[in-house]
Amino acid sequence: SEDAPDAPAPREFSLLGEGDAARILSAGHLGAKALGGEQRGALTEALRSEVNRAVLKIREAAIVDGRSAEELPVRGEPQNSESVPRQWWADNSEHPHVWRLGVTGGVCAGKTGGMEMLRAELEERSGGRYAAFVVPELATILFNLGVLNHGTFSGTGAAEYRAFGVQMSFLQIAVEEIWALGAEETLRVTPRAQRAVLLIDRDALNFKAFSRPVDAMRPVAWPEVLNSMGELVGRPGLTEDDLVRRYQLGVLVLQTFAVLDGRLNIRGYDAQCVGDHTTNSVRRQTAEEARSDDELVRRAYSDAYPASAVCFITNDVDSMVAKMRAATRCVWQHMAALEGAA
Repeated sequence: SEDAPDAPAPREFSLLGEGDAARILSAGHLGAKALGGEQRGALTEALRSEVNRAVLKIREAAIVDGRSAEELPVRGEPQNSESVPRQWWADNSEHPHVWRLGVTGGVCAGKTGGMEMLRAELEERSGGRYAAFVVPELATILFNLGVLNHGTFSGTGAAEYRAFGVQMSFLQIAVEEIWALGAEETLRVTPRAQRAVLLIDRDALNFKAFSRPVDAMRPVAWPEVLNSMGELVGRPGLTEDDLVRRYQLGVLVLQTFAVLDGRLNIRGYDAQCVGDHTTNSVRRQTAEEARSDDELVRRAYSDAYPASAVCFITNDVDSMVAKMRAATRCVWQHMAALEGAA
């Protein structure tokens, strides 16, 4: 008789712990010096709760795809979640002293290091008038917790992918609001700082690049994700323009290091971007895949944002420092325009 097919290997999901949530806040510069213990604790708990809600919702979708609950064990202690999830949407008018800047781009484009350079530049050049914060990339957090098989996509199905797009996009709204609340409190206790700038590692439109029609090979359409997001945030009929307006400073789109001077950069990409020594150890894309993703991102953001609100920063300069100088010039121009309109 024929051998029975091998059973799929178990896939473990993890829940975000309190200590890891606190470290994520600190890495985003929502530190204990500016936030009181009670508020920092509340923000930590909110971050942990929303990340874990997303993880468990995505796991439920993996079960819809045909996996059993036993094949998808969960590690970590669940929290007592609210029976009615918080919607988190806040209009810009609710945080009048907080500006948002999306920072996105291709794989290994320099977002992580670049945002730290940009944050330091904003605070130093403004003489402390601006307080800058870094909102983390949520896909990496979810992948590290087991979502989409730790970002490898192996053994995953269409329902899980759709849930990932919806839950990550909603989580983006929630996490941005958590950072805005922390930034407002930081301004309150920092007299010199007049305005907060959130540097957001990818924004709420990011999944557009990895859904139809931009990427015809994906199993979910961007309008589906938008519709589901609208339901979750309590804004039926949510539009792409609603999301774009959240980012008063527009968006920086950084080119992947898989492309250098307009050509495929396989050797440099493999050396700098793949492996445990990099800033993103879950990265799996080849240079060719990274270039393809880069093109999808560029198309998605060209379509979504007005030309005046998006800066495409390419690798035609001689260093990462020069690349971020070009990005910084664009940000200052957007800030000057906003200051003039205020």
